[in-house]
Amino acid sequence: MRNNGCIDAGRQVCPCVLAACGQCLACAKLRGETCESCSWQGSCIYTLYEQNGCRPADTRRERLLSIKEVRAYSEDLKVFVLEADTGFCQKAQQLGAYVFVSPADVKNWYDAPVSVLKAEPEKGLLHLGICRCGPKSSEIFKAEKSLRVRGVYNNALSAVDCLTDTAPETFIFAKGIAIAPLRNFLDGGKGYEQKLKNLRLYVDLEKVGADFFRDYFGDLPAAFVEMRSFAREGLCSLEDLDELEERKDANVIALTSPYYADMAERAAGRRIVRPVSGNLCCGEGICGACTFTDEAGNTVRRCKQLRT
Repeated sequence: MRNNGCIDAGRQVCPCVLAACGQCLACAKLRGETCESCSWQGSCIYTLYEQNGCRPADTRRERLLSIKEVRAYSEDLKVFVLEADTGFCQKAQQLGAYVFVSPADVKNWYDAPVSVLKAEPEKGLLHLGICRCGPKSSEIFKAEKSLRVRGVYNNALSAVDCLTDTAPETFIFAKGIAIAPLRNFLDGGKGYEQKLKNLRLYVDLEKVGADFFRDYFGDLPAAFVEMRSFAREGLCSLEDLDELEERKDANVIALTSPYYADMAERAAGRRIVRPVSGNLCCGEGICGACTFTDEAGNTVRRCKQLRT
């Protein structure tokens, strides 16, 4: 089934509110066009919309999850281990999965997007790493008994389709808690582990530390791991940088801030897998926080649209 550019097309939450507004990213007819211009190859979204009484499907609901354990790795890093049902954990184990989190005991508070660190469907556990850096995360940091969680959303990473099984090696640059999505490459199925052959990992453990890395990524099938300070030493050595520039067939992943992801992309000379740029706020393509206008004048909703 070919996706026409919407991360949620064909999922349980489709059709969404954008369909009701005439701005569906996948269905041409819901945008006021004709079926002849529709390239979506799944179940007809227009028919689903009509069968649902011309209303959008139910959105992802917020749920109250009990805290089973809190692992404090530093003054500003905690991992909250939450109890969740098997189905929710299975969805959270997909590549690029993230949720919105808010404190349970504070009314009318803002939720924060958090990449899933680890999901264990067989145990009914969800691991979320929180770095304290602002008012949202500071409130979440205080939680002791439960957290409000909305999701699961699936567009935390862009250009995943750029990865190939035939790449002879994989370069991964990771910094801080942005490394969280890497776990689902191993646990998320779909053969993603096949895309990590001859893995070369360059990691900056600032704000997370070695204990966190060992607990959650100690079993990475890496041929080479180098811990370094990106700010002081750069992404990698000059020799490795030359190799990255020459190996146009290698998979490249940057799990970092946009600054270092841009740096890795320039070195690779092509699109790479990286966190979606933009401030994710609602996850539904409605609030406009993550939108931008492309060169053709189209409004792009980063939280919803697949860009490869």
